[in-house]
Amino acid sequence: MATAEINQLQPGLVQQFQNVIQHDRLSQAYVFVGPRGSGPNALARWLAQRLFCTNLQGGQPCGECAECQRVLTGNHTDVLTIRPEGTTVKADAVRGLKAEMSKSGVEGNRRVFIIEDADRMTAAAANSLLKFFEEPYPGMLIILTTTNRNGLLPTVLSRAQVIQFPAPRRRDVEAQLVKAGVAASRAGVVARMTVSVDDGVALANDEDVAKRIHVMLQLVARLAAHDELAFPFIQTDVVKACPDRDSQRQFVRLLALAYSEAINRCYGAEAAVFKQDAGVAKLATLPGATVAAGMQIVLNAAAQIESNVNFQANMEQMVLLILRG
Repeated sequence: MATAEINQLQPGLVQQFQNVIQHDRLSQAYVFVGPRGSGPNALARWLAQRLFCTNLQGGQPCGECAECQRVLTGNHTDVLTIRPEGTTVKADAVRGLKAEMSKSGVEGNRRVFIIEDADRMTAAAANSLLKFFEEPYPGMLIILTTTNRNGLLPTVLSRAQVIQFPAPRRRDVEAQLVKAGVAASRAGVVARMTVSVDDGVALANDEDVAKRIHVMLQLVARLAAHDELAFPFIQTDVVKACPDRDSQRQFVRLLALAYSEAINRCYGAEAAVFKQDAGVAKLATLPGATVAAGMQIVLNAAAQIESNVNFQANMEQMVLLILRG
């Protein structure tokens, strides 16, 4: 992620760390916590670039000098990053990092160590880090990034400064998705499914997701028209489009998004997501109380998915309740 993008995603945190560095108050250990796509890993790299950049521009790393480029490509000898191997960050990887921590900087007196997805460290790996939190080496900066704060040992959290990353603004995610080549009509939907641009691009290019959105909008059109064929449509189309639990969750979240969009339009909001879809537009012409009641039924169906209720039966019950309402 380029400097400009992290400044767009988390301008407040960038400014905070600019001030911290300017006043020489940088801590030796941080935990960056935020949803995927909110920028913890990117800010960790930005910090490393900021510390080593040879051509600062207004307190920002230039992103172009040799030092910045080496950080960005993972080739800087004094910036070491470890990531999960498979599903976990293993003790051997952390031990290797520990061995590096005890060494002096190759090119200066500063070294930066980054552990991405630190909540996936094994217990042995996490415990092996504690000594270095308690007795950090001079010039050492260690950053753990995670989407799940509760996945880290309390003893680790208590020895580091925890920085919480807010989710990026939806319009910024949409803009980045469009910049990455996603059609504007699809970017609005995808930005409400994930705040990660990388994940969003993958979702936008996934044919199964596209089919799921299409089937969901067909169901909305039938429900908006109070069409009794919505009931058999569950078996003939919806169930086939949602073969597993993850796709079923996704389908119902998309349906809830369509209802949410319709409710907003009922009360005068401009079309924001399914702007060209006739079914959502039709749904928005119904009384607000009717659409809100349908939304509640959809949310109840979403909760049933987590209770292992048969998906087809769950969706059929949802449709019957909405049609009878």
